[in-house]
Amino acid sequence: MERAAGGEGARPNDTALQQRVRELEAQVQGQAREIRAFEKIELLQDHNRELEAENRTLQEKVAELHTFLNLSKTLSATLNMEELFRLALHLIGRSLHVDAYSLMLLDEAGERLVVKAAFGLPEDGGPDLALRLGEGISGLVAQTGQAMLVPDASAESRFLEQECFPQQHGSFICVPLRIKGREVIGVLNAQKPEPHGFSLGDMDLFQAVANQVAAALENAQLYQRTKELSARDDLTGLFNRRHFFDNLEKEIQRARRYRRVFSLLMLDLDDFKGYNDTHGHLRGDEALKEVARLLLANSRRADVVGRFGGEEFVVLLPEINKQGAAVVAEKMRTAVEQYAFFGRETQPGGRLTVTLGLVTYPVDSEEGLELVDLADRALYAGKQQGGNRVSASPAPGGAPLRST
Repeated sequence: MERAAGGEGARPNDTALQQRVRELEAQVQGQAREIRAFEKIELLQDHNRELEAENRTLQEKVAELHTFLNLSKTLSATLNMEELFRLALHLIGRSLHVDAYSLMLLDEAGERLVVKAAFGLPEDGGPDLALRLGEGISGLVAQTGQAMLVPDASAESRFLEQECFPQQHGSFICVPLRIKGREVIGVLNAQKPEPHGFSLGDMDLFQAVANQVAAALENAQLYQRTKELSARDDLTGLFNRRHFFDNLEKEIQRARRYRRVFSLLMLDLDDFKGYNDTHGHLRGDEALKEVARLLLANSRRADVVGRFGGEEFVVLLPEINKQGAAVVAEKMRTAVEQYAFFGRETQPGGRLTVTLGLVTYPVDSEEGLELVDLADRALYAGKQQGGNRVSASPAPGGAPLRST
């Protein structure tokens, strides 16, 4: 009876204990739910951060695509090389947020890199600055065709003062300009003042921009070559008559604006019909090509040497007065006279010779057609005196220069 009484007395305690256990279990389950909820929130927050990062990346990609689209559209809108250089640097600075940058192209010999356009460079880092192929970072990139990222220029022994950037420290990127995907024609450089200012991603972006610039440069170069070919005489390679008149008009406008002088030579081979009749037109064509080479060899890069037609040639001499032009003309006359042309012994005097007419702006005339006409008359006067001489048109009211 006592055990029964004792058992019956324990039941209320057992019930309370069980109730407490259930409460604790419920509390644990509630806390577990809260933990799972917090974990879900953290996962959602992590996922949200990932989405935000992806969104930023997408926005950067969209911005890059807009940059490339604007770059491509703008660069393809011009075929003028100087304008192309200016536009390229403007877009690079605006899009890539760099402090100093430059565009360098290889010279015709492919031996030196020459600055064609730049921003943020010192005054002595202008267009005349050049690097040899393989010299400095820029020269090395042009030589190897491999882009280079210099995290700290002050720690890079190959970074020369000739790189032309204002600071010899900070970070530096140099990427090649390639045409047809292979040939390196130059480099694009960029600098930031702080070390490690560029990432590998920046270098990839800069290379993509360089590819756009190179494609535009290639198109402009092809256009310039095509335009130049259309301005050339097929036989001699000299400028043709139309191109000569275009240059004459430009030179007149320049001379008027800056109050400068220039001279014009017109020359004709003496007794060339007899040479053709004796040796044939193929030999005559060879003689014309050799005369063209002699004229070029005795002229400056600034001079315009052209074939006027038949055996007549013209030479435009910027910034040269009548006396100076007479010296140039005499050099050309002598060069032709002394050259060993095929069959020259059949010509009068045993030589193939030229007669030159000379006029000067503005003393002889200020009009292009009249200058040409006066040069032609001076040439004819020289022919009348026996040829193989320089005959200068007299200034209005003046005495003629003595023919030589």
